[in-house]
Amino acid sequence: MVITVLALPALALGAAGGEPKLRFNERWVYSSHNLLEDKWVDEVLKIIGRASQSGYTGLVLADSKLAILDQMPPKYFKNAARVRDAARAAHLEIIPMVFPIGYSAGLLAHDPNLAEGVPVIDAPFMVKGRQGTLVPDPAVKLVNGDLEEVKDNRFAGFYLQDDPGKTTFADTEVVHHGRTSIRIQDSGKEGQNRNYRIAQRLKVRPHACYRFSAWVKTRDLNPASGFQLLARGSRWSHPMLTFYEGHLKPTQDWTPVEVVFNSLEEDEIELYVGHWGGQSGTLWIDELALEELALVNVLRRDGCPLKVASADGKTVFEEGRDFLPVRDPKLGQEPFAGQYEFHHAGPVLELTSGSRIKEGDRLRVSWYHPLIVHGFQVMSCLTERKVYELLRDQARRVNDLFSPKTFFMSHDEVRVANWCRSCRDLKQTPGELLAKNVSQCVQILRELNPTARIVVWSDMFDPHHNAIDHYYLVNGSLEGSWKGLPSDVIIANWNVDKAAQSLKWFADRGHSQIIAGYYDGDLENLKKWTAAAQGTPKIIGFLYTTWASKYEDLESYGKALLARE
Repeated sequence: MVITVLALPALALGAAGGEPKLRFNERWVYSSHNLLEDKWVDEVLKIIGRASQSGYTGLVLADSKLAILDQMPPKYFKNAARVRDAARAAHLEIIPMVFPIGYSAGLLAHDPNLAEGVPVIDAPFMVKGRQGTLVPDPAVKLVNGDLEEVKDNRFAGFYLQDDPGKTTFADTEVVHHGRTSIRIQDSGKEGQNRNYRIAQRLKVRPHACYRFSAWVKTRDLNPASGFQLLARGSRWSHPMLTFYEGHLKPTQDWTPVEVVFNSLEEDEIELYVGHWGGQSGTLWIDELALEELALVNVLRRDGCPLKVASADGKTVFEEGRDFLPVRDPKLGQEPFAGQYEFHHAGPVLELTSGSRIKEGDRLRVSWYHPLIVHGFQVMSCLTERKVYELLRDQARRVNDLFSPKTFFMSHDEVRVANWCRSCRDLKQTPGELLAKNVSQCVQILRELNPTARIVVWSDMFDPHHNAIDHYYLVNGSLEGSWKGLPSDVIIANWNVDKAAQSLKWFADRGHSQIIAGYYDGDLENLKKWTAAAQGTPKIIGFLYTTWASKYEDLESYGKALLARE
């Protein structure tokens, strides 16, 4: 493969008032292609050729397989060598991504018990037939969850129903079960962009694991992503308990949907279902249900202890002596290693032959389980020693494979943290835990490759973005996370909504910055960033960042990055 490399100057964008021109000496393109598959390797080689012709200088390689190199067959390394050699010929630097802190499937594929665990505390069990079984208290049940009680398009038991008889209707012709479903249609008929929902309040047990489910059917639903199952609490510390993405199709037949959540400190919650930001189309909903789960995806590590106690709490029973070892064989294995689902039943609490637990005894059982955010994302623990062993091993393997001049740490959107005992025993804030984590990650890379540059995403270290209090399901404030970042770590800044404030924040801390723009948009994104960046020192580059593998604008961005006024 012969590639002609253009000797092109760095970008110099004019600034008003005689300010120094903004130059992007580093011009990178983002690739998340799977190098195990030949067809995707071919695509990466095409991108390398196009990028070189368009004046780019680097390829950010975000293949998730880089976190599981120890599990890859020889074919993977042959394909990686093809990419490496093509990049060298094109004079493109390969910048590999390491350390999946946030989107942690690559770590969890090695040990699914390393997921950050959220506690279930004192779930009430009863022993029958030498097995302990969950006996929910209170026994939660949605009122009129089957949607059969309705009058004049108003469904009984729901304190909120938007526009009954106008956009929410009782449908007796299209149902999944029984006689009636709820139909949502004509949303946004008059150019509005509104929410169309039903909601109900329920008493629940704090620190319990629940599944909220429904059956849905769609026809020309727009936007399909606007459908939500939502649980929220009353406490400001965690008003949202679920972050759901159903990935519905605009038109599809009856489909079961669910979201699993932990009630945390809440003893009363609100459950919503409906269409948010509705514009057009029809949505049917039927068979709403809420159920408490027992031991599904139970985590087993020292930082996530399982406790089985008597009803009065005076006796703590021993695993192996009083009950058989508890393991969930499906933990973190579906649809593949490092991914989680809650469709299966949890393991049984089964008594040993010499157990001190007797038939009819009531028990209090506590354990930890992971949380899934937006349908697939599970976070690793920030403090477990084995996590760092895996990070160190990954860095070594990636270094051996690419000998990179730059590493890209993929700390990003850490949405669950500081719940397991490993973290809580340190008595630190999530911000302090993350600061220590990123500091240790930098140290790992420094020891391995002292001359390599280090880049990290901006969001978790930015007080104008995600380094805040009340971020998703993080237990405490992320303030101060930035204290773990040495000033020579390069920031890949993607805070486009508050670009000027964010760029200044990191510049004032002495960081060089790469603008991570595009995001499958158009050149308007570049214009916004360059306007916000004028006058900010140490802006050294731009990353063409595509989540949808959209490279149609690669050349136009390359041209714009090289243009001079």
